[in-house]
Amino acid sequence: MRSGRLLILAVLVVVAVVLPAVALLDRREPPTRLEPGTPPSSAPPAAQTYPPGTPAPALRLPGLDGGQVDLAALRGRPVVVNFWASWCEPCVREFPRLRQAAGAHRADRLAVVGVLSGDTPAAARPFVRRLDATWPMALDPNATTATAWGAVGLPHTWFIRADGTLASHQLGELTQVSLDRQLAQIL
Repeated sequence: MRSGRLLILAVLVVVAVVLPAVALLDRREPPTRLEPGTPPSSAPPAAQTYPPGTPAPALRLPGLDGGQVDLAALRGRPVVVNFWASWCEPCVREFPRLRQAAGAHRADRLAVVGVLSGDTPAAARPFVRRLDATWPMALDPNATTATAWGAVGLPHTWFIRADGTLASHQLGELTQVSLDRQLAQIL
């Protein structure tokens, strides 16, 4: 009887020591948002793909030049949704690639939607004019929509099939190779 109690006590002590230790070791840092001035990562950006039939999240926001930007209104067209800010250097570098893709795939009915995230319209308007962005720009000043979509930094780009389902997304600057590869999945 005494050895049974000792065994139970030993098991309880082990559980009391091991479980908290395992919980401490398993803690992971939550992803952080990139802030202005954050240098780009040296690691190449990677695209994450989605299983077929994964619906794109809703996106309906005020537009930079008035009106509404509504992703649902673009159903039937392949769409690139790009979360960006004027202070984001990688965003600035990839803008010409997005402009070129929008023009080159006009016959494919490709739609590009910019989501100005954590930035002001006053900063974005001259930027958009200077870089000749012709696609709709939505306003997400507090990054609420970016957070709902799972954007953890900028730029962060989603590729959506014409049926409204997600094909892939990429955190970080789009290179011409990564942009072409992901466009091939939705065109």
